[in-house]
Formats: sequence, C-alpha cells, structure tokens
Amino acid sequence: MGKEQAKSRNGHSIFEISSLIQKALRRSDTRMALYAAAEMLPKYRNYLWKRLLTVSAEDCHDMVTQKIMKLHGEDICTATGYGNEPIEKAISILLGARKNRDGDYYACNLLNSRDKRTFDTGYGKEIFDAESATKNGHSCYFLREVFNRAIDILDYDNAGYAANEIRVYYPKFCWEMIVNKASTLGYPLLTKEVMALKNADKQTNGDNTLLFRSKAIVLMVKTIKDKSLSDLIPDEEIEEYVSLSDAPVGRQRLPEYVYDCHTYIGKAKGKTKKEFVLAEQSALRPLKKGLFDDASWERFFFMSEHGFWTEEYTPHPSEARVKEIENNKTPSLFDL
Repeated sequence: MGKEQAKSRNGHSIFEISSLIQKALRRSDTRMALYAAAEMLPKYRNYLWKRLLTVSAEDCHDMVTQKIMKLHGEDICTATGYGNEPIEKAISILLGARKNRDGDYYACNLLNSRDKRTFDTGYGKEIFDAESATKNGHSCYFLREVFNRAIDILDYDNAGYAANEIRVYYPKFCWEMIVNKASTLGYPLLTKEVMALKNADKQTNGDNTLLFRSKAIVLMVKTIKDKSLSDLIPDEEIEEYVSLSDAPVGRQRLPEYVYDCHTYIGKAKGKTKKEFVLAEQSALRPLKKGLFDDASWERFFFMSEHGFWTEEYTPHPSEARVKEIENNKTPSLFDL
C-alpha cells in the first residue's frame, strides 16, 4: 500500500493547503489565507512558517522577510501553549505587502549556469584554478569579481550566472558574497534584509536554494537602479491585524486557483507551467510593477523541458579544499 497522504485539520491534502496559503496571500484573499493557516495548525506549524517565509521572498516587492523572521522568532511555546499573535501579524503583513514576481522570475530564469559562458574584457582576465573550480570550470574567486561587477552595472544575467555557478559547489561562499556586496551599498536596512533572507534560506531549505538568493540580488539591483531604498520599504502602519478566530469554520471548498501544475489534481487536469505563470502574475494584489513583468519566461520553459543542468562537470575540489573556501580560510589569486 502507498504511504498515507498528510492531511489538514479538516481532511484536505496538506500539499493543497500549502498551495492555498501561498496563493491566497498572493491574491490578498484574507478569508482563504486564514482558512489555510487554521488548517495547518497546530500539527504543521513549522511548515506554515516555511510557507510564510517563502511568500515574503517569492511574491513580495517590499522588504518584509526580516519582519517575518522576527515574528517567527517570537512564536514560542509557553506554559499555556502557543499563541496565534505572531502568525496573525505575519499573515497581515503579507496580505498588505505590495506584490510582484521579480524574485521568482530571477530564480527561474536568471539564477542559472546550465551552459558555460565566457566574459568580455570588462570583467577582467580569467585564470583557471583547479583548487577553486566551479561546475563549469571557472574559479569561484573570479566569479565573485564578476558578480560584484555585474551588480554594479545592472547586468542581471551575468550576476545570476556567477552566483549560481558558485552556489553549486560553494553555497556558504555564495551567501557570504551576496551579503558582503549588499553591505558595500551603504544601506544598513538592505543589509539587514539580505541577512534575513540568508537566515530564512537556512531555516526553510538548508541554505542552498535559489529563491532567497534571488530576492537578495533583486533587492540590490533595484536599490542601485533607483539610487534609493525608499521604494522597497513597506508601510509601517497596519491599522488592524487579522485574527485566526475569523477563519471559516468547518470544511470549506478550496478555490480553483489552488489546483495548478504543482498539485495532483492540477496535473490530472493538464495544467501547465505556462498557465501557472500567467495566472499567478495576473492575480497579484496589491500589485507593484516589477522589473521583469514584461520579460519572457522562455528560458525557464526551455530548461524545464531540456534540463536545468548539463552532464559535463569540472572535477570537484577536495572536500578539505571546499571547506577552506567555504570558511574563507585561504586567499585567492584575486585577493593577493
């Protein structure tokens, strides 16, 4: 017999409820967001926080991950059990946050190093070093310089290539590079948000995924492009927080928007990734125009069909050497 599927409080598939919480927040659908949260409690409390943190990076224009991380830290069990206030505040923040799909677009289309590329002379001279080799045969230290330069000149494509190419073999080094770059831009609140994204990545996915890095990169390029951080700062005034006591009582019919290509029912109905991209972009509330609203997703669709990786890999440096690089113990040729 197959493994029994995890169920919510009223017997829904927990994976469908997980889809619901993110899509309801994306649409600012308060009623269904509260229902989904109530369905995940108390059994799937940690999973609920993972979804809330994911929404903060994937769907929100505003810098709200540090707020959600703070509330997560306040969600502790006391002698009388857990209170709902931190979750209610987090849901309220995410419902009201301005939405776009820039973080997700960057993760799906630009934070990728499937095919090896070369760089023009503006990025300096590349020197191969087997002791710091990446998947495609670059030096991770050279790519760090490429990344920093690409961020400065708003070269989204090469910044994404360099970051992902480093991430594959050296995930900690990649995060430190991103945090260090953010700190050079002169906006302490930006650095704090990037650190929150780094910590959220570690809590939710083990410190080596695309989404939280993508949001950090998007925030940096927007700040440089606008020469200001002001447009990324969320509204501090929330007049009234939602309450889980207002969640619908009893088993509810889930909205059709839950069933996309990522769910069993959606797959059975033949839902596609292209339909998902279009539907979720048009559903954003409140909408804030993003950098990539009009950009093509064809690269993502191509890789979805033909693979996000090639089979050719440069030999991995020794485990000891990787640890040295990850812990920044030895200088590179680029540091001398």
